[in-house]
Amino acid sequence: MAHAHTQAARQTARWQSITLTLIAALMGIGQNGLLVSLPLLVAQGGFSLSTWAVIIAVGSVLFLPAAPFWGRISDQHGPKFVVLQALTGMAISFALLLAATLGAQSSAIQWPWFALAVLARVIYGLTVAGMVPANQHWAVLLAGEARRMQAITSISIGLSLGRLAGPLIASAVLVISPYASLTLMLLLPLLGAIAVSMMPHYAGKKDEPHSSAHLWLAPKAIWPYMGYGLAVCAAIALLQYNLTPMLNHLTEWSADKVSQAIGYLLTLSGIATLAVQVLVVKRQRLSTERMLSLGAISMVIGYALLLVPHFAALLMAMLVISAACALLIPAYTSQAMQRLDHEPGKVSGYIAMAHTLGYGFASLLATLTLNYPPLPTLTCLLLSCTVVIGVLAIKPAASPR
Repeated sequence: MAHAHTQAARQTARWQSITLTLIAALMGIGQNGLLVSLPLLVAQGGFSLSTWAVIIAVGSVLFLPAAPFWGRISDQHGPKFVVLQALTGMAISFALLLAATLGAQSSAIQWPWFALAVLARVIYGLTVAGMVPANQHWAVLLAGEARRMQAITSISIGLSLGRLAGPLIASAVLVISPYASLTLMLLLPLLGAIAVSMMPHYAGKKDEPHSSAHLWLAPKAIWPYMGYGLAVCAAIALLQYNLTPMLNHLTEWSADKVSQAIGYLLTLSGIATLAVQVLVVKRQRLSTERMLSLGAISMVIGYALLLVPHFAALLMAMLVISAACALLIPAYTSQAMQRLDHEPGKVSGYIAMAHTLGYGFASLLATLTLNYPPLPTLTCLLLSCTVVIGVLAIKPAASPR
């Protein structure tokens, strides 16, 4: 009887973990699906492409303060509430975005609809920022501290699946209507919220009183891991910005062919990331320290390959860099959680904030370097070298705090 009860509990936890993975996928589906929809939405009239860029950026910037905030709430009150509010916020955001898009296309006065679209992205940034920290916290609670790495990786797999499936799903539904992708992203979070509402609640741990400064500043113990996250994401984003100039330099392809090639490269990168996550990280083929070391060295090798002026070298570099990041991100996230094992939600929130800072830093680097080839590649190589130095210099936590 006890054995049967244990088996049933494991099956229940497994299905809950799968549900959390699929919910994490919604972020990737929504982000990449919106990007695929943009050409059709712009063609319908209303907001221009540059206006859409501003609207989308508003939500991304708000992840900076919101991700650590929701991470702390997850630690204190449990992750279920945070995931539910993130799904609700996502549904409301896409509903308002759909209304703003339809209104802008049928009205001569644009600014009220622009304000509504910005409000939609503000809601998105302030609520959906809690999705990854709370999902990772919940996954760790389900799996147990001994299987922390697999738990974190299951959420990363969800994000990867969403990024791969997003463009495919959007392309399929856009045949019906230019607004079908926005409508779908209004409905899917509601279905996710229904599924989460039926899952059991896991209580958080109440924090001791802290000063206001302590509430907002990241603990020093995880600063190195935030540095890894910033450097890794800045290098990835800068490479993505640099793909068009690189392909123009390597080939004599038309703009359409270059655009298609970038799509293929990013798809292959996503497949490589997912393969490493499923076949290596999820199955615990390597220790955390080995993953950090191998990932950091592979990232340097990948960016070094970009210095070879050949398309085959670019393709190989993209695959190596993607595999390296698939090893690095769950490894340094797991080690950061080990430093503060009683606050996994907060740690995940600060790591997410570091990733967002990395993407923002890459935008600045792009404006400074893209006009001076091969300076962007050398900058990426320098960032990856700093990760290697950090991995070699920082000793892993011998025992969790």
